[in-house]
Amino acid sequence: MLPLLKFELYKIYRQKSIYLLFTLLLVIISLGLHMDRDRERDVYLLYKPWEGKITEGKIAQLKKFKIEIEKKSENGTGTWSLEDQVRYGISESFSSRKQNAEMRAQEITMLTNTTDLSTSSFEKRNTELHKKLLSTIDTSLFYYQKGPSQMIDMIYTFGFVITAFMLIIGISPIFSKEYSSGMDQFLLSSKYGRSKAVTAKLLAAMIFTLPVIVGWIAYSVATSLYAYGNHGWNAPLQSIHAHYYAPYPLTLGESYVIMLFMHTIAAISFALIIVFVSAICKRVLTSLLVSGFIFGIPFAINVIPGLNWLEEVAWSKSLLNLSTYHLMKVKNQWLDFSTFNLIGYPILYPIVAVVFSLTTIMVFIYLTKWVMKKKQVTM
Repeated sequence: MLPLLKFELYKIYRQKSIYLLFTLLLVIISLGLHMDRDRERDVYLLYKPWEGKITEGKIAQLKKFKIEIEKKSENGTGTWSLEDQVRYGISESFSSRKQNAEMRAQEITMLTNTTDLSTSSFEKRNTELHKKLLSTIDTSLFYYQKGPSQMIDMIYTFGFVITAFMLIIGISPIFSKEYSSGMDQFLLSSKYGRSKAVTAKLLAAMIFTLPVIVGWIAYSVATSLYAYGNHGWNAPLQSIHAHYYAPYPLTLGESYVIMLFMHTIAAISFALIIVFVSAICKRVLTSLLVSGFIFGIPFAINVIPGLNWLEEVAWSKSLLNLSTYHLMKVKNQWLDFSTFNLIGYPILYPIVAVVFSLTTIMVFIYLTKWVMKKKQVTM
């Protein structure tokens, strides 16, 4: 079994296209990066005295600074210094955290009232779960978090796209190339062609997925640590603008680890979908296109303005939320409170996403093996 696995990995990694693609994608991302390490170090030093628990004393002090800065601007007595900019920004962040806490308190009160009016057991359980999550969130901790924020942002802006493209290019030929070269006949007629050889291909696809993800994570971590340092992991998830309404009581560090885990499971499931597509497609180009469409159609719906309405229709929204695109992107699962109704019990969207990805893995392992067992040797 091990020699077969090594051979399948060799066939994947000998493709020059995967190295060219990975390098090209990182170069494109790098062209959009702007890093001023010295400035960010100065910014962090200005942030440091304000880190930790947000107190009324800090809020009052910053309010005083903010008034002075605004007066300076109104009087035209000079441009804002870096210290002025940072203090003003921190003041706005403190205000935002305070508003977030007030908003949660109001929502908890509203949910408490809604519980009494709920007509179904699901609605009641759903409301109680939402209320429980909101009541455990603490946004009173403040840190300089630019590094963790950028690493999290990388997952759902470029990271998941890199993973998808690399898997499509790297794995699509895994069966299709053998069909086009005639090697499938040898595979089907050999002793282990329908069992161990197929298992080796499935394992190779899963193994290939991991270095791809590790590769762009290493790039993201290296650039973020270089530019911003290793600060801010204890800040709450809600301190990132995109996750302001997230109902999860997690720090950025905890969120990052969970998001990467969810992305990895979803990526492995996509890799096995590609293996299955390759098993039923006689040509490599067909396999590439079909796999590309599986990932690309939800992507197009998400980014093309004329198709966005499909994300608002109840039935299509549920389907899209469980598409490979959104499962790998991860972002949608961390925006707001969202659950699925499982026989009257609310299951959080992130949990459903992981279970769905794991189920997809098992289903496509079975389907690929079943398809290969049914194939006939042609003379």
